[in-house]
Amino acid sequence: MENRILFLFFIVGTLSSCREEFSSSYSNESIKIDTLIFYSENEIIDLGEDGEFLVSSDMSDDASSYFIFNLEKRLLYTLDLKSNKLLSTLKMPSEGPDGIGDWLIDFQRLDDQNFIAQGDNVFYFINQEGKLLDKTRVDHLFYLNPELAKKFPNVGFLYKDGQFHFSTVEMGKIESQVLSYNPKSDSYLLREIPFNDLIKNWSMVSMVKSFTFYSSPSFVINDFPGGILVVNRGLPNMTAFLNNGDTVSTKPKSSKFFEDLVPVKEIFRAKNETEEKEFKKELEKRMNFLRPVVDEKNEKLYRLGYRLASDGISYDTYLFEYDLNLTLTRETQLEGIKIKPKKMFLGDSIFYLAASFEDEPGLLIFRNPL
Repeated sequence: MENRILFLFFIVGTLSSCREEFSSSYSNESIKIDTLIFYSENEIIDLGEDGEFLVSSDMSDDASSYFIFNLEKRLLYTLDLKSNKLLSTLKMPSEGPDGIGDWLIDFQRLDDQNFIAQGDNVFYFINQEGKLLDKTRVDHLFYLNPELAKKFPNVGFLYKDGQFHFSTVEMGKIESQVLSYNPKSDSYLLREIPFNDLIKNWSMVSMVKSFTFYSSPSFVINDFPGGILVVNRGLPNMTAFLNNGDTVSTKPKSSKFFEDLVPVKEIFRAKNETEEKEFKKELEKRMNFLRPVVDEKNEKLYRLGYRLASDGISYDTYLFEYDLNLTLTRETQLEGIKIKPKKMFLGDSIFYLAASFEDEPGLLIFRNPL
């Protein structure tokens, strides 16, 4: 149990030439933003603290259904974008033939009927009716391989082409790797993640309540054409590992909206809860990023950034466009969005931002403003 508590605190805490077509605008006030709020009538949709479970939400390919997974209570909500109503709530058991454990850290939609939940060294394949279809354990990797002996899987996995991709880390350290596991051959590939020094800017050692915790935002694995993309919510830097063995990373690029991070020498140490809260509030003033989305048809990648506004209450929101060489090409400020977004989706040049409206789930919807 102690290891799980430490793990939870850890995860709470992301080769080509530049193109001349880069453009930037300080604001985009002409963008039309529609707000869709879902209503559940007599049932409460439990989004967790500050809407935390909206991060583990997903949308159907045709943008007709929206899925929210409550990792703590194993609840799968299915909502309809046409009627703005809750269609169903599925409570999945922790034990029994369809049990998926009581410790879940991430969720991925495979299609509109099938999903994967990431548990404690195990991945559960489930369908919308709550039936456990299959499960894949990975704990033996960490028990049997010396290079993985002190590591553990982190939050933010991706299942693609029959392989599980997730970041691994050793408690108390910032060095992270991508582990790609093939269950059919029971083999894995371990690759180092760059930008580790920059993670110090977001890391904290907290010594409160007789415990010492090491907190740092984890790297998550995102889908990417011809490979996988490694991102961190606190970094503008991104790296793609391609299936052909190549690696593509973001290049230094002048941006109007985020500054290059200079690595700090020492990780911040919070001596009490007040210092811990103040540090986390300072992090809100820096640029935070959502997981990116890819427009494969137009060969573009989009990432949303946000930071606490000068009033200390609202947020300033920005949209960044990259080509598939991860070169920043365009950016703009979205003046009409002042609340903290949780996740972004893209379909037919329409963006959907998941957000919490007084504890009700909702979406901010707008067409590509770039």
